[in-house]
Amino acid sequence: MDKLIETIFGITLEMNRNLKEGNFEEFEKLLIDRNLLMSKIDDLKNRQTNFEYSSKAQQLLTDILTIDQLMGPQVEKSLIETKALLNQIKRQKQVSKQYNPYNKQTNGVFLDSKR
Repeated sequence: MDKLIETIFGITLEMNRNLKEGNFEEFEKLLIDRNLLMSKIDDLKNRQTNFEYSSKAQQLLTDILTIDQLMGPQVEKSLIETKALLNQIKRQKQVSKQYNPYNKQTNGVFLDSKR
């Protein structure tokens, strides 16, 4: 159990580093891996009656929670920035369509098929 919690702590540190670097794809992969490990711990905990974490595990879980709380505002900020960029791209696309609805053909030949 302690090994799994140590692994989760390591993954959480990597997630924090990737978030600060802006590597969101790796952040998402690590988040999925961490979620799988957490579900394994939940399964192990549910199988045992009167389960209690060791003092080392409790300290690691506290540290993980602290790091998660620090990452929350960073993730929210990145999400807001991404939404703003998507809205800006959408507006630019709409403006572009209004000013240039179609391209006029400036060169070419018209062939009349009736003659």
